[in-house]
Amino acid sequence: MPRPAGGASAPDSRAAVQCALNPRSVAVLGASDDLMKWGGSILALLRKFGFGGAVHPVNPRADAVQGIKAWPSVQAIGQPVDVAVIALPQERTEAAFEDCAAAGVKVILMVTSQFAESGAEGAALQDKLLAIARRAGMRIIGPNCMGYFNSHADMNLLNSQALMRNASLIKGEVALISQSGALAGAMLARAYDLGVGFSICVSLGNQADLEVCDFLDYAIDDARSKVIALYVEGVRDGARFIDLLGRARAVGKAVLIVKAGRTELGQKAVQSHTASLAGEFRAFESQVRHAGAVLVDDFLELIAQAAAWTRLPAPSGPQVAVLSGSGGGGAVASDLVGEAGLQAATLGATTVHKLLPLMPEAAAHLPFDLGAVPGPMRSTPQWLRQVLDTMLADPGVGAGLFLMTTMPEMAATAATVVDVNRENPKPVAFVNAASSAGAEAGAKLKAEGLVNFASVKEALGYLRNRLAWEHHENEAPAPDAKAQAAIEKIAGEFSPGLVSEFDAKRLLAAAGIPVTRGELARSEDQAVQAAASIGWPVVMKLVSAQISHKSDVGGVVLNVGDADAVRQHFRALQQAAQRVPGASFDGCLVQQQARADVEVLIGTNWDAQFGAMLMIGIGGTLVELLKDTALLPASAGPRAIRRAIQALRLFPLLDGYRGKPRVNLDALVDAAQRFGQLAVQLGARLPECEANPVMIAGDSLVVADARAVWLPGAPSMS
Repeated sequence: MPRPAGGASAPDSRAAVQCALNPRSVAVLGASDDLMKWGGSILALLRKFGFGGAVHPVNPRADAVQGIKAWPSVQAIGQPVDVAVIALPQERTEAAFEDCAAAGVKVILMVTSQFAESGAEGAALQDKLLAIARRAGMRIIGPNCMGYFNSHADMNLLNSQALMRNASLIKGEVALISQSGALAGAMLARAYDLGVGFSICVSLGNQADLEVCDFLDYAIDDARSKVIALYVEGVRDGARFIDLLGRARAVGKAVLIVKAGRTELGQKAVQSHTASLAGEFRAFESQVRHAGAVLVDDFLELIAQAAAWTRLPAPSGPQVAVLSGSGGGGAVASDLVGEAGLQAATLGATTVHKLLPLMPEAAAHLPFDLGAVPGPMRSTPQWLRQVLDTMLADPGVGAGLFLMTTMPEMAATAATVVDVNRENPKPVAFVNAASSAGAEAGAKLKAEGLVNFASVKEALGYLRNRLAWEHHENEAPAPDAKAQAAIEKIAGEFSPGLVSEFDAKRLLAAAGIPVTRGELARSEDQAVQAAASIGWPVVMKLVSAQISHKSDVGGVVLNVGDADAVRQHFRALQQAAQRVPGASFDGCLVQQQARADVEVLIGTNWDAQFGAMLMIGIGGTLVELLKDTALLPASAGPRAIRRAIQALRLFPLLDGYRGKPRVNLDALVDAAQRFGQLAVQLGARLPECEANPVMIAGDSLVVADARAVWLPGAPSMS
């Protein structure tokens, strides 16, 4: 899978996006005086926010639309048109495209639906329109989208009720790129409730031409876009997408993503919505996280977190200090802190001593119950400010969380939290649990630009994600040139299809991964000689090009202790192969018997969108049942691999559980990294490779069984 250098898009894509977001002239095909029609509302919204360029309504049945001279066609305008909005019925779109092509339009915004998302007939028409655009050098946004805007250019072509209901196009620092127009409208409404604006807001629909990566590329370079929020259903070019995420990270811009299609049901919904291929979510998730982007579960939470990113300082650590007007609220919030993967902060003795003039000693501990502080103390001017400043100065506090229940002086409380966030290097996330009773406080937060989180979980999600982003690190380990040459030599001997265990282990050994000693025997005598050479006891395994899981057919025998047993089991393995229809008996693998305190799986697979992936987990015959695996890009370095192993549910088995010796984690990390580098080198030629079990006993690590699939005609990554 070749990767474009630096994630750069083609020059015409960059020029087209620049033109679309900063047009000098716009034509609206289907322009109408009726604001209930798309052509009417888009024209009205374009004018509403003060667009300074030329506006040309196109309607062959009207001399003027909304008080502006109308034209019968785009060609009749007789002036250059940067963007043409097509808000016409599907059956009239082909003629409209031909008109735009003849007029030299640069970009078409296609809001009309019923194309690829509706089935084969719609997809065929979409392809026909794309061919017209390609021939004329036009680019397309959509179809089946709701448009876009650039707030800093006062240019709006997004048809949303959220904009219909707001007097201004708030200029902001969050770039929103969404495949769903309706969700873009919902996210816009949430942002307005928070007092937050977008720099750009783009809905893409079917992405027949210009796509997520083209606008992500623009947002990375856009000085006014400080944070990028994405709603993604399908990624057309996985390699380019990941490269762009890395480039955003390199310039210090956080990319927050909500991905639809995480489940089988979600994938079906995505396919019916925008005809996108959702892809395998686990591969998407691992690649995105490894690139340093942030995954968010909910689209409304996406906006709250993106907004907070532009308004709050970063936590200095995972320790969260909880304050509330309710003891119960503080207790619940403290529970949620731990469940979010953060830590409930504990104040140091020095901090407690400093708090004693402000509250009783019994109350000077986290979580703070402000309601338990006597009224006379709370009435002191700047009391809450002093409490918050003292708390945040504690080195054991990384961030604060203020849970406002119904309490006196809620608006004044909100104002104090605003001031604290402006003047402290650590954030205090504000949660309004007072609902409409806290409306005045919410209005204060909105006016001052501080995010009003809707729930404790939403606030903690921001703190957790921001902290992870701030401390993200990535490595690019250097490949082993000597191992690469040995790998290519051995792989060049393979035949297409399933690779035998014997050959798969040869490949792993060439990569520097320890494997059990073994010999391939094609007769009883050879098997006896191999066993005597290796040393008793031995393991005997069926070798057949048609049988992958040998233990399922009785193809693995352990603890074979003498020559007579070797001969007996050799014949039994022959018979096992004969019982499998179409299977050949290609011999018997005789190998040393390894001991294990714990069995691990290491494997790789080739993902069509994202390339080579590395899997690590607790192995053995119960791997499918346990499902305790971590997935990483195969290019992951040792620190990322170590973190993934330590995050396994059953990691305690590797870490001295119930008196067992701790495994040599360095050796496991090294084996996994070499496995990944092998997969990166061979690329799509090695669509599958798995070592299971990898036998670990103390410092000893050895691959006891392996399988692979070889496709020599597929392209490599190297």
